[in-house]
Amino acid sequence: MLLVVGCMASPVDSASDTGADIDVDVDVEAGEEVGTAADAITNGWTAETSDGWSPVSCDSGNAMSAFRCRGSDCDNIRGYCASLGTYNTSNYWTSYFSEEGTGRKTCNYGDFVTGLACTGSYCDNVSLQCSHLNGKTWGSCYWSGFISEENGGTIYLPPGYYIAGAECDGDHCDNMSFYYCQAY
Repeated sequence: MLLVVGCMASPVDSASDTGADIDVDVDVEAGEEVGTAADAITNGWTAETSDGWSPVSCDSGNAMSAFRCRGSDCDNIRGYCASLGTYNTSNYWTSYFSEEGTGRKTCNYGDFVTGLACTGSYCDNVSLQCSHLNGKTWGSCYWSGFISEENGGTIYLPPGYYIAGAECDGDHCDNMSFYYCQAY
């Protein structure tokens, strides 16, 4: 059961939507890169991250199956890492995105979100760490409704589903929606 405040979107045909048509880069300072997470998590909530804080990520073989935010404009964020019983064969970070532009990023087809980072006031610019998990790919995919601290700030995905992208809306990326896919 998906526990989220907001509307559910129609299923997305994951075979035809690789996310390539929705990636929009946000201007960041030249040479700015996302760092590495110091304390990766297995089967539990990551520490929070926010503007100026270290990125957070899951251990190899885990992907994010829930998201939580709190604070003004949803500026303290964390993910829940759940094991998929495998290991990562590669990891990469998306460029930062925000509500300016289309405000969304997805991982490459078949990859899942395994980390979070942000910069700017109130965590305005978000980057996703995506990982290819050995033997796993996308099944059915959907967009969630938007969440923020004003409406509880937490989304739990159905069993077997993991975050594969995100979208920002509202000042400072205050409202977030998630692209989530069944892992098979």
